Amino acid sequence: MLIIMSKNREKYSTDPFGKKHAPRRSFFGMLLVIILMALTLSFSVALLIAYITPYVSPSAFGSLTIVGLFAPILFICVAACMLMWIVLGYWKTAAAVLLLLLPGIFRFTDFYSIDLMREVEEKAERSSFTLMSYNVRAFGDDAGEPMLDSLVNFMASSDLAEVVCFQEFKRNAKGIERLDSLFNRRYKRCYKSDVEEYSGVVLRTYSCYPIIASGEISSLGRGTTQWNDIVVRNDTLRIFNNHLNSTDLTASDSEDIGSGEILGDSERMLSIVDRIANNSTIRAEHVDTLRHVIDNTPYESIVCGDFNDTPMSYVYRELSRDLVDAFVEQGRGYGYTFRPMHGMLRIDYILHSKGLSSLYYYANEHANFSDHLPIVARLKFNE
Repeated sequence: MLIIMSKNREKYSTDPFGKKHAPRRSFFGMLLVIILMALTLSFSVALLIAYITPYVSPSAFGSLTIVGLFAPILFICVAACMLMWIVLGYWKTAAAVLLLLLPGIFRFTDFYSIDLMREVEEKAERSSFTLMSYNVRAFGDDAGEPMLDSLVNFMASSDLAEVVCFQEFKRNAKGIERLDSLFNRRYKRCYKSDVEEYSGVVLRTYSCYPIIASGEISSLGRGTTQWNDIVVRNDTLRIFNNHLNSTDLTASDSEDIGSGEILGDSERMLSIVDRIANNSTIRAEHVDTLRHVIDNTPYESIVCGDFNDTPMSYVYRELSRDLVDAFVEQGRGYGYTFRPMHGMLRIDYILHSKGLSSLYYYANEHANFSDHLPIVARLKFNE
């Protein structure tokens, strides 16, 4: 039998990306692979840095702490690169990228909480209580106009938490007495406690339960913590109301970061990176002190407020150590609390000790009075 062999045999090669015996690609095909590899390496290095940021103090890590802010976006970008490698048939490269994604999967619930099979409290337990934390931005709305009346009307038309922790509370705002009246009308008696943040602006805690002791941890205008010992149905609880040092970003900074316009102004971008790095270091120093106080607290504790840091940060890791994040335990969906930057950031928290349980948690997305959302949790003492 005569066998005729074709001279135009298909050529095969071995490439460096793990795909053996693949047909030789065209120039544009190889260019696509090179570009994809460059993007994969860039996003992967950035994601690795984001993984590291919670474990290293900002004083040592410097400007790279800003990478932690964009951890969810970086995770999505790396995942997209992995899918592209699968589509192109580079299975070993896709597998290597998947290994990089695995640590992020274990942090997934810090940002997005899936509520399938989650129990929902239909009737409030008598031993439970609600707590709200809200940075009210000195009662100024997005346009800088007073919003106190709108906030009071909003709170009056909804269930009022039994303990409310405000940050950036302007004590002499016009009509401020309406808030006192609201609490006094809703409850038989209302207790309140203030700690000054800066001139005329305080951390304020309202409680329908007796406040038997209070104090502060101040970083001299660079972050403030108020603590209150509150007796809730014969159990004493210590609540830490926090406003940690600001990121020092203006509204226009946040808007330009969210839109990507900041990438076209290198000088301004470097200024933002320096500000975030410096303020991260200040927050870390404050948190080291606060953590010591929490560890030596004789009561069950709640640590809430505006941390000005994401879950991929040294601040969150230190404060959440040995505590439970109410959002992780009972939250739903993407847990953003900061409205600018397209709602990317969760920087407000309710953490509690393990002697308490979260029955529900939510961030009220209809409350657009401040740049932050109010967050609410119902908690109870474990038996």
